[in-house]
This record gives sequence, C-alpha cells and structure tokens, in this order.
Amino acid sequence: MAKFELLVDGRSRWKAKSEDDARNWLREYRAEHAEDDPDAVHVQVRRLSAWSWLTGGTVVDRESLLRP
Repeated sequence: MAKFELLVDGRSRWKAKSEDDARNWLREYRAEHAEDDPDAVHVQVRRLSAWSWLTGGTVVDRESLLRP
C-alpha cells in the first residue's frame, strides 16, 4: 500500500511507498519546473493510511519532506 500520494493542482500524479520516494519525486518535480513552479506550490502531499479511503488522508507540509 502506498504511504503518500502526490497531487498537482488537485490531480493524483504519483503514489509513493516511502517518505524517500515522495522526497525524490518532489525534488525531481522542482527541478523539472524550475522556471514555472520552483517551490512546488501546485503540489500537495497526502499521507495515506488504512482509513484514507474514508478520510482522504492527511496533508503533509511539502517543505518537511525536503528537509534532510
């Protein structure tokens, strides 16, 4: 089961199985969008749990994923 879901403009773009996977995806996104979205403000990160189908998951601060 995925632990994180990454959304761009509200649309699901990636499901990560670990925090490292989510972190890597977010870094790649920022590099690809250095000119139009360098801070990844269009990205939302949701932490998923067994209850996410009901609750929608928990929104995670994307900056916390980029800290070492």
